[in-house]
Amino acid sequence: MRPLRTLDVPGFRLCETVYDSARMFPTQSHKWAHLCLTVEGGYQLDWGRTRLRCGPASLLFQPPGQVYGAHISAAGIRCVTVDIDPTVLLGAAEALPDFEPFDAPRRAPPHWLAFQLRWELELGDDLSSTSVENTVFALLVELGERPGLETRSTPPPWLKRVQEQIEDESRQHHTLESLAQAAGVHHVHLAREFRRRFGCTVGHYIRQRRVEFACHRLTASRDPLSEIAFDAGFADQSHFTKTFRRLVGMTPGLFRTRFVAR
Repeated sequence: MRPLRTLDVPGFRLCETVYDSARMFPTQSHKWAHLCLTVEGGYQLDWGRTRLRCGPASLLFQPPGQVYGAHISAAGIRCVTVDIDPTVLLGAAEALPDFEPFDAPRRAPPHWLAFQLRWELELGDDLSSTSVENTVFALLVELGERPGLETRSTPPPWLKRVQEQIEDESRQHHTLESLAQAAGVHHVHLAREFRRRFGCTVGHYIRQRRVEFACHRLTASRDPLSEIAFDAGFADQSHFTKTFRRLVGMTPGLFRTRFVAR
């Protein structure tokens, strides 16, 4: 592990770090909440029976008091992390629209606010304390309002199969009826259980998976945006740009410029 830059302000600690390849971290409890923006490489997080794979250009929130284990990928990882004092979260609970999503890990494509936190590592001036606090709260609000990518409890086998099908075929066109037929359940039952377990509709889940795929391609290649839009499953580049900007807060072109340039 090689810390590159660190910034400590009241209630928060920011750090940009490089981890060696194929390193394992044993399961342990973490008292502080944790935000991790993956810049390069990737890792796998084990949380109970849930296994989250975080590649380049992903953002993960880990709530405090949970037990996690991690495995760094063969490529290693460079990441920007923010540790958050749990008393800070408790003090802001009333300001957050829905505190329930933060009881479980949440993975998402990085919002532009995550870049603000990354830039604070370079600035580190007398305004950093206020800026970090405001940016973290705004980012948590954004994450709380996004569709979830992880189930909050162990799903029944048929729903797990639906999730795996979406994971494997997120770039293909799916209807609620076709997914329900493959799972052997009624489409209304699928819609109700999916939203209860994942906190979003099937359509929202697929859309965010496509954006996550696009984030990885934008950072790992110089492929044209039109090609990435097609490969991600969007109807055209315009649809891709509109959806990407709504979820990430910037256009795909600007995302590529800012993410790769720093």
